Amino acid sequence: MAINVNSLIAAASKKLGIPEEKLRKAVNEGNVSELRSYLNSSERETLDRAMKDKGLTDSLKNKYMPGK
Repeated sequence: MAINVNSLIAAASKKLGIPEEKLRKAVNEGNVSELRSYLNSSERETLDRAMKDKGLTDSLKNKYMPGK
């Protein structure tokens, strides 16, 4: 299953209230700090927990980025 990155970025941009191009640049550069700056403290904590969960990150990587 491939992710439609353009649709995902457009939806996230609307949800976070940030310009789509600014979000796209942060994603392309892997700038997690920039992305985190748009989240409230509860969302940052949830993201941090998810990123530290190797089982979850490996599962998502295998599901959406097979062969990488």
